[in-house]
Amino acid sequence: MSLLEVRDLATHFFTRDGVVRAVDGVSFDLHAGETLGIVGESGCGKSVTALSILRLIAPQTGRIVRGSIRFAGTELTLLSEEEMRGIRGHRIAMIFQEPMTSLNPVLTIGTQVAENVVRHWGVSWREARDRAREMLELVRLSDPKRRLDEYPHQLSGGMRQRVMIAMALSCDPQVLIADEPTTALDVTIQAQILDLMLELKEKLGTAIVMITHDLGVIAETAQRVVVMYAGRKVEEAGVEELFARPAHPYTRGLMRAIPRVDADAEEAGRRARLDEIPGLVPVLTRPIAGCAFAPRCDFATEQCHRDPPPDFEQGPAHFAACWHAGRILESAA
Repeated sequence: MSLLEVRDLATHFFTRDGVVRAVDGVSFDLHAGETLGIVGESGCGKSVTALSILRLIAPQTGRIVRGSIRFAGTELTLLSEEEMRGIRGHRIAMIFQEPMTSLNPVLTIGTQVAENVVRHWGVSWREARDRAREMLELVRLSDPKRRLDEYPHQLSGGMRQRVMIAMALSCDPQVLIADEPTTALDVTIQAQILDLMLELKEKLGTAIVMITHDLGVIAETAQRVVVMYAGRKVEEAGVEELFARPAHPYTRGLMRAIPRVDADAEEAGRRARLDEIPGLVPVLTRPIAGCAFAPRCDFATEQCHRDPPPDFEQGPAHFAACWHAGRILESAA
């Protein structure tokens, strides 16, 4: 049984320019103890999907217009705001994109980690502060006792990210949503943060939704992958299957866009070759007929422009929303 089930989720924003269909019919499952990667370029709906799961879409600008989000058998879209506050940060936690803006600059690190524990566990501040110190030790922050009384501006980017992970895990959540957890960190710190998250996942048994635009992060961390484009899910597969047999032309385009240097170019001292996906992302304020990727796709036919494709099975637990996925796989064989 799935721990988290998302079915036909659609989240729209209402602007002066029209309705932005940021998430438009996305479905996926998350199983206990696994890491599910959600990948796609900026603006494809990854972060909005995460915010929708936690019901953090500002009602002044947007809302979930249809779909179901079931967590451990509970339908989250039907809960009151007070009931959702009991789930956020407790049973489902999130690491937000930018730790400097996500942490309160006028509160100490100890206070920010401890207040989540006080709210959800109902313990004293002394006990919560002890828990905060334990969590800072768990995420291997140097001199955790001293860090409790420091402020976010006194920490480096990597240290602040560790604090965000400590906050998210402080109440032993069943699901951790990590939204671009390594953005703006240098490569060495990125690797340390990813290793830390995998280590904590094994130790605590927390299921992770890893949201990123970086296929390298997905390859290192995830067991299954959902690829999104223009607010829609276009492919889903196990990570090894996806990298070995991408069945959607957009996924293939992402793979080709990974920088690489062939032997001859490297010997000649030339730069890495970088392929791009031609064309532009569709404007999400306009209704999209057929496949959203069709205007940029070499395989597109009249049917692609007219009819939205369902999820066609391309193998065990491998689905691609493409009318020509089978032909694409054959052409790559």
